[in-house]
Amino acid sequence: MSTQGMTAAERKKWNRLRKVNRGNVRIKHPLRDSVRKKVQEMYGTYAMEAAEPYVKMMCKPLKPEHELERQALKDESLKRRLSMPKQAICRKKADLRGDSKEARIVMMAMAAVEVARELGEASRMDRRSGMNQYGITRKQLLSAKRALLNHYKARITMGWEPEPSVKTPEERREDGVEQAVNHIHDMLSDVLSEEDHLKVNAEVEARLALLGEPTAEALTANTEVRMAVCAVFYATLVSLGLQAGMADRLGAVFGITGSGIRARYEAFASAEESGEADYNGAFLLIAMTCFEILATLHPEHTLIQKAGLGEACNSEKGSSSS
Repeated sequence: MSTQGMTAAERKKWNRLRKVNRGNVRIKHPLRDSVRKKVQEMYGTYAMEAAEPYVKMMCKPLKPEHELERQALKDESLKRRLSMPKQAICRKKADLRGDSKEARIVMMAMAAVEVARELGEASRMDRRSGMNQYGITRKQLLSAKRALLNHYKARITMGWEPEPSVKTPEERREDGVEQAVNHIHDMLSDVLSEEDHLKVNAEVEARLALLGEPTAEALTANTEVRMAVCAVFYATLVSLGLQAGMADRLGAVFGITGSGIRARYEAFASAEESGEADYNGAFLLIAMTCFEILATLHPEHTLIQKAGLGEACNSEKGSSSS
């Protein structure tokens, strides 16, 4: 393009723009991006999706129209709570804000997940592993969580956010089971063959159905949801001979110990074998698969009607009869 006919100022601007590397895109809110990535790194994709709205409201300034409303407020307390939470977190005293930028990013990531969990949008995560790994104290985490939660409640007061729906214990457990299962499948897809993964999936679904998970009347309802799901997966892996090293892998997904998962599975299996508890055969090592047990006990169950799983069941029966 010719610069002929341009003024000196226009030519100067054109020459500057011509040299700009358009391959570099400036991230408008780099801290938000860092916190999102940290949530995904620490807790996985599903937790990141659940925590995303809270990461956004923590790290992004208010919309211009909302900021005008905030500035016009006479209630100083409400006005303060509506300010960007990241500023409140990063400007606290040294003992509350953390001793590095990385620590503050971790603190905000954990706070967003904690708030999402408290509002019933994410399953419970083990805060201890993150706190120990990054040197975050309980006082620091609770301070960051309080800043975010106060901001969220203030937005509700202003009518900028809807009131959160109150979930029943059964709905919370259903969400927890679904998220835990998805997290574990993400891990298994990296370590099992596709064929083994499909077998595990079919048996896990059948085991959960035998246990009545996720419902308020589930046979494992008294067990914390992540531990119950891990025990179900571990029982499945044991039945398929794929358990070597898997307890630790399962534990790493949620920051719990592999020995704890093995102990819980063994307690379930021992109680069922001795007749102390009845888990519909979900933890018994017998010739029948859990899918076959489910088909026997509940032939009308929706799992039995699914074509893919039905074929898996038929193939299992065919191989056992031969």
